[in-house]
Amino acid sequence: MEITPLAREGRHELQLKGRLDANWAEHVGSAIETAVRAGQHHIDLEFAQVDYISSAGIRILLKYHKQLLTARGALRVVKPTASVLAVLELSGIATLLVANATPTPAAQAPAAGRTWKREEVTFESHALGTGGTLEGRLVGHPEKFSKGQLSAAESQRIRFGAGLFGVGLGAFGSEQEDGSGRFGEFLAAGGAALAQPTDGSSVPDFQVTEGQLVPEVNVLYGLTASGSFSRLLRFEAASSPRGTIPLANLVEAALEELRADAAGFVIVAESASLVGATLRQSPARANGKSPWSFPGVRDWLSFTTERTDERHLALIVGFVERKPLPDSAPFLRPIGPGTQAQGHFHAAAFPYRPLPKGNIPLTESIATLLGTESAQTVLHLLTDERPFEGVGQTDLMRGACWVGPLKLLGRGPSTSHTP
Repeated sequence: MEITPLAREGRHELQLKGRLDANWAEHVGSAIETAVRAGQHHIDLEFAQVDYISSAGIRILLKYHKQLLTARGALRVVKPTASVLAVLELSGIATLLVANATPTPAAQAPAAGRTWKREEVTFESHALGTGGTLEGRLVGHPEKFSKGQLSAAESQRIRFGAGLFGVGLGAFGSEQEDGSGRFGEFLAAGGAALAQPTDGSSVPDFQVTEGQLVPEVNVLYGLTASGSFSRLLRFEAASSPRGTIPLANLVEAALEELRADAAGFVIVAESASLVGATLRQSPARANGKSPWSFPGVRDWLSFTTERTDERHLALIVGFVERKPLPDSAPFLRPIGPGTQAQGHFHAAAFPYRPLPKGNIPLTESIATLLGTESAQTVLHLLTDERPFEGVGQTDLMRGACWVGPLKLLGRGPSTSHTP
């Protein structure tokens, strides 16, 4: 089969010639996905020279039709041959996919916010009318980690409704002791929470708000914040020299836009790489022995020794301060070259799917993601700037960043609310 990409009247077109069978279905899927990853959400497949389509081809068409529909886009079949049209009609999908004889223009793009460029990365800022200053809380005592003195009895049970987000070490369970052998990295935002268990299962678990059911996490230590975000920043790094934006540069751009020295973040973005670490054992089982001692640290932590999760979708939650206060300093770490701020970020990696463009709602975006995909891992993001051996920091390609100025109120109980 021959696949020729063309740009026509605001839409991306793929001209196909040959048979769309099992041998070629994945090749067509790859061509569609390449266009989608390049930001094309309205795609036409010209079938004027396609004389056969099998069930494998139909499956590919339906897969990307659903994916683009979720992203407020569309996949259309144009100029199908009589034989292919008959198959599409018999399978019941012609009305979904086949365009009218007179081509319709692409759907009008969502209203754009203020746009600018920073280091060849394009930003688009949307003001969120309900936003103000986020109120943050510090939970627990991370300084006890290095001494092996963390205890499940110290964990706090926190309900993460839509108005509360956070990161740290935690576990799902009805009682404090339930998490003793499972405490690992967690993140929560938009009425959902994900946790990486350390009991050997390795598969991230999650809870999503449904009716009166609100996610609850036994938090060993972490940071939380309540309130509404003031800005949604959309970013596109395709024109930058590497086609990516380091996490540190995104943080700095957000702080500049907010004109703030501290901020809370929720990011949904296509990742070029995620660099970080995950716990292998629950720190509540350290029994007074430091997890950092060598060579025992290898039994406690799993590091990314190479760039991972390329071309995945990442859900990232985090907090930053330019000049950490004494209480918050133990919770924060250097983010990487590109900012002097320090932060604490966790990421959950998902299979790739396109994001709608423009101003999109946080809670709905996370609910849609968790309703269709399963997280592959949850990790604490780090920067690895070792000469020769270091793998750098997390790099992103494009996405959405909900951000707001942050006021940390110190240690204390966290409360959840739903706006």
